[in-house]
Amino acid sequence: MTPSKFLEVGRLWSAALLLSTLLAAAGLRWPQPLPVQPALVAALVLGPPLLLALVVLLRWRLPPADQGGE
Repeated sequence: MTPSKFLEVGRLWSAALLLSTLLAAAGLRWPQPLPVQPALVAALVLGPPLLLALVVLLRWRLPPADQGGE
């Protein structure tokens, strides 16, 4: 892995850690618990992976078939 990739991964990891810290701090200060809404929870849990799968499927390209065997 190149140093630029390490820097990129480190930056992304730091941003995720910062966001997680901010969300945890906000959760401690929230006045009352939020009601659980199953449809919203399912959308938040399943939505991002399904969107990522859709992007991968739309961009996936198979290499052209060769004339011969392997």
